[in-house]
Amino acid sequence: MNGIAYMFLIFTPMKEYSMRIRKFRQLQDLSQEFMAMQMGITMSAYSKIERGKTELTLYRLGQIATVLQVDLIDFLRDETVAQVAEAAIPAYGFVTRGEFAEQAAALHEVQLKLSEILSKLPQ
Repeated sequence: MNGIAYMFLIFTPMKEYSMRIRKFRQLQDLSQEFMAMQMGITMSAYSKIERGKTELTLYRLGQIATVLQVDLIDFLRDETVAQVAEAAIPAYGFVTRGEFAEQAAALHEVQLKLSEILSKLPQ
């Protein structure tokens, strides 16, 4: 096995966990700076965790789970990031920024139509 394949095998699981951590953080609209501060590490060190550039210990994973208020097992489940996001939305009441923007636009359309209807009513 060449060095590139060996490194791929080592870092693939780390990337999966890192992506899940990032998704959970983004779903709660928390910054990397906030996470680092709560964990007592630098923002650079936390950023390396989310990018999969540093080894993730069980202790560190526990700290992250505590800050995000999720179960440690949520990081270890064999789910894709998309499944994690889908599961988080109904369970915790999260919406993505895109979903929020869509709902805000729909609400704005309803407000415009209501204003138009009200303007046509006899005074």
